[in-house]
Amino acid sequence: MKILELKGLKSLRVMNVFHTLMLGLKMLPNYMGESYEDFLERVESMPPEDQEKMIREAVLFVELDKSEVEAALIFSTDSNGIPITAENIKNLGPVEIMERIVAVCMKVAEIKVDLVGAREKKKSQHSQLT
Repeated sequence: MKILELKGLKSLRVMNVFHTLMLGLKMLPNYMGESYEDFLERVESMPPEDQEKMIREAVLFVELDKSEVEAALIFSTDSNGIPITAENIKNLGPVEIMERIVAVCMKVAEIKVDLVGAREKKKSQHSQLT
C-alpha cells in the first residue's frame, strides 16, 4: 500500500476526517478532562508509534460515515499500486480499510495547523505580559 500526496480539495476533507477521529477519541472517558487544543498538541508531540496507537484507537471507537471512509481511502492504493476508488472499496476487508485509514491519518498528522491564529496568539501573549 502506498499513500498518495495529500493535495486538492479532497485533502481538506481527509483533514476533516482526521479531526473527526481525534475529536471522537477525545470524547472517550480517558481523554475528556483536557481541551481539544491540549489533546491535539499532546498527540502531535508524541513519537510516531504513539500517534499511530492513538489513531488506531480512534478508528476502532469512532464511527465514520461512508463519505468520510471514502475520503480517507482514496489517498491510498491497492496491492497493485492502483488508487482506491469508491468503486473498489467493496473489495477491501475491515482490516484493510482500517490499515489504510490509519496510514492516511498518519500522513495527515504530519501537517501542522494551529487552532489559534497568529493574531490571537499575539493578543494572548500580550495580555499575559500586562
